[in-house]
Amino acid sequence: MIDITRIRVKAGNGGPGGISFRREKFVPRGGPDGGDGGRGGDVYIKATEGVHLLRQYRYKRIFNAQNGNGGKGRLKTGGSGKSIKLEVPLGTLIWKVDKDGGRSLLADLSNQSQEVMVARGGESGKGNARYVNSTNQEPLIAENGEQGEEISLELEMKLIADIGIVGTPSVGKSSLLRACSEAKPDVAEYPFTTLEPVLGYVDGKKEGFVAVEVPGLIEGAHKGVGLGHTFLRHVERTRGLIHLLDGTTSDCLSEYNQVREEMRLFNYVLVEKPHLIVVNKVDLVEVSERKEEIEKSFTEVGLNVMFISAKTGLGVDNALEKVQALLSSVDIDTNEQKKAEAQITGKPETENPRVIQEGDVFVVEATKAERIVSRVDLSDRRVQIQLWSELDRLGVVRALEKAGAGTGSKVRFGETELDWE
Repeated sequence: MIDITRIRVKAGNGGPGGISFRREKFVPRGGPDGGDGGRGGDVYIKATEGVHLLRQYRYKRIFNAQNGNGGKGRLKTGGSGKSIKLEVPLGTLIWKVDKDGGRSLLADLSNQSQEVMVARGGESGKGNARYVNSTNQEPLIAENGEQGEEISLELEMKLIADIGIVGTPSVGKSSLLRACSEAKPDVAEYPFTTLEPVLGYVDGKKEGFVAVEVPGLIEGAHKGVGLGHTFLRHVERTRGLIHLLDGTTSDCLSEYNQVREEMRLFNYVLVEKPHLIVVNKVDLVEVSERKEEIEKSFTEVGLNVMFISAKTGLGVDNALEKVQALLSSVDIDTNEQKKAEAQITGKPETENPRVIQEGDVFVVEATKAERIVSRVDLSDRRVQIQLWSELDRLGVVRALEKAGAGTGSKVRFGETELDWE
């Protein structure tokens, strides 16, 4: 079962602005007509009811939206890049993964068709028609599009169910789910028959509910022993639990406490959920003869138990009525329903340029300036003159002077290095 995976997504880059001049017969003063580039495509993740696992992200883990197209002459704007939409199961948590491996929650997709943008496409680059002014009627500069957001994500699926069935291996969890729903989990006389969570819809007398069975919990499950630790997350969203016990166990209360402790060590929220204690296999003589003894051991510590036989159906209807009563008394957790919204923004364009000196090179941190420098032909003297004029307008020249740069200094914009003349 693929219920957690990591992927990397890259939004499209904005298209570069065009550098073009209108050339038509009888239009001697056509002027610049380079259009803007197209915007880069975004990356969305959408919760879809028909998707049940994250298996489609097991092998393909890198997803790229389309880049915007470049601007053209006659003020033609480049086409926008196509966005992509990745589909995930309902109940998927989207985590942003930092370089150091830390996680921060971006979104919790628990509703049908709920979607969130996880990477924003880059803004389009301006064409040279945008740079015409009273002192420059022949602009030879334009700008590249903004880089699209690139981010590593962890997708974590948590099944959405009303009630969870927990217990040690071979207590009859699968048999109970079979007895009360249309689910058909494997049933056998050996432990760990259930290797992954199983959902089943229970058609109750008042209203139906969804139950989930998780693989058996053994001592050390919170540390990864057995299979329980792997799937305990799938009962975190439930509104209540059925704690199923094996009536043939010599000490049912100790078994109950052991499982409760494993859940507490995994996530203390699990032991705070309302739950029913159900002893299975009452159809066996050895269990029916010990009913009073088992019941007394729980009563002495203030707990109530009920007895069923998942195999014969004895007591199951009564237990389901108790489950419905439990669910009706539990309000939906508003904190669980509150969805985190992704706060994804493109790389901000620096309003106030910063200059850092690295040896004899002055490094300029100004996104807009970087986009212009990377777009133009620096071998053209006219371009250089116009470029420094635009950098002066953006406040870059003042920042360089303040940092101690002067004529002949080496200046770096992104990956481009040039001399200040």
